[in-house]
Amino acid sequence: MARTQVVVIGGGCTGTGILRDLALRGIPAVLFETRDLSHGATGRCHGLLHSGARYAVRDIDAARECIEENAILKATAACCIEDTGGMFVHLQQDDAEYVKQFVSGCNQAGIGIAELSPREVQEREPNVTTKITRAYSVPDAHIDVFQLTALNAQDAVDAGATVKTYSEVTAIKTNNRRVRGVRYRDTLTGEEGELACEVVVNAAGPWGALVAALVGIEVNIVCNRGSLVIFNQRITHGTVNRLKVPGDCDLIVPGGPVSILGTTSINVAHPEIMDINPGEVDYMLGLAAVTFPGLHKARIIRAFSGIRPLYSPKAAVAGGGREISRNFVLLDHRAEDELEGFVSILGGKLTTYRLMAQVTTDLVCRKLAVNKECVTHQRVLRPPAKRGSMAEAGQYLPLPALEKASHRLGCNLPLVVDKIRRDPLQAEIICECEFVTRAELELAVEGRITIPARTIGDIGRRTRLGLGTCQGNFCGYKAMLAVYEQGIWRGEQARAELANFLKERWKGQQLVPHGKQNQQLALSRQLYEQTLNCVRP
Repeated sequence: MARTQVVVIGGGCTGTGILRDLALRGIPAVLFETRDLSHGATGRCHGLLHSGARYAVRDIDAARECIEENAILKATAACCIEDTGGMFVHLQQDDAEYVKQFVSGCNQAGIGIAELSPREVQEREPNVTTKITRAYSVPDAHIDVFQLTALNAQDAVDAGATVKTYSEVTAIKTNNRRVRGVRYRDTLTGEEGELACEVVVNAAGPWGALVAALVGIEVNIVCNRGSLVIFNQRITHGTVNRLKVPGDCDLIVPGGPVSILGTTSINVAHPEIMDINPGEVDYMLGLAAVTFPGLHKARIIRAFSGIRPLYSPKAAVAGGGREISRNFVLLDHRAEDELEGFVSILGGKLTTYRLMAQVTTDLVCRKLAVNKECVTHQRVLRPPAKRGSMAEAGQYLPLPALEKASHRLGCNLPLVVDKIRRDPLQAEIICECEFVTRAELELAVEGRITIPARTIGDIGRRTRLGLGTCQGNFCGYKAMLAVYEQGIWRGEQARAELANFLKERWKGQQLVPHGKQNQQLALSRQLYEQTLNCVRP
């Protein structure tokens, strides 16, 4: 039987962050993810790199963690971050006392804020209401969660770890109250296998309770569904929050060419219950219109939802989602449940994923008697592209494509240049929204610059193909042809991959048949009616 020391279950930011930390400390480890990297909660959020200001009134510790990790990530993961800045705006109808608590909390947490006049707000954010009484700038930012997760995974692999996507852990083997290994199944091929290990880390987010149940352990995770809406333009230049008690749809996050509005908070019974309720989008737009009065004129291209995994202690009575702490909890099940070698990291936020990985890996190191310090607070995820490679790439790519490619690929940009130099057809732009070249797509599928992409959706998560304003209407088909021409997919598989990709894109589009989006939906049906014969707008 194959053997490693640590198995990590869950391919989101936390799981890949743990895998990277383990690998950098020299600990052999394998990560299992049932679907693709960042397919779960990580890939279904705002992408907000919190300043901590949102928690400054209710949870100083969480606010302090956020601002500290905000600074670390801006230094070590700059390739994934658009440092948009942000602001909190207080409207006439909002509680004036809350402003005092906000300022006091930010000062205590060490969050750098500066008061803005209503005029300064209008100069920076003309789409925000003029009915503002107070406003403060904060160091919020947007982070590309797909790139962040993939880079953590790739850095781990480069350091000796293994990543198995589309691999579901079906059993955790124990003996004498000690973890001995796992059984797993490839969800695409059905192939099964076993792997011996000493420690299993449960980093499965909303699925954490289901993983714990594999060893007969109960952990109380409240699955809190939040819905979000994507607009085809930047409504704001930076993030804009309402300066009040956090609630539904009080935040917009711009990133790339789009903006994301959110979110709601509804407890559900299972991590895969993500259907958006009828009327929910209209409800969200109605709430947001108070802060952004012209929002109804903007074109919505997609609505989606994700599950927040909120940890609630067994003795606590679960309340509404917003009343449960966003802090993370690390459980050593040796102390909790008398099972050695099983650890769960629960709750938390995207912004604190690196810290969560560090404290989890510290615990694993103690169990394995490994005395090595964490370096992820100092180690840059991926160096930027060098000037020479930028100049050479500029001979083959138009400026917008060069800027996008250099941001996504950094020091790997020469690999794209080399493919294009040897075959000029590799410069073809497959996705015109995100300027993804055929060369970059092929590298993603081959796994030469990242964890291999096995579906068109995976390609999108690696390169952002299909995530722009056309939502894959044109580039999905071209991506399918490109992989088919590589000889990786045969005819029927290629057609099935395209159908799966389009149906996934369709789910989010059909929820928002507003205005001009109706034309987009009609075009989708005309282009792909036979492929999507089971889907209608």
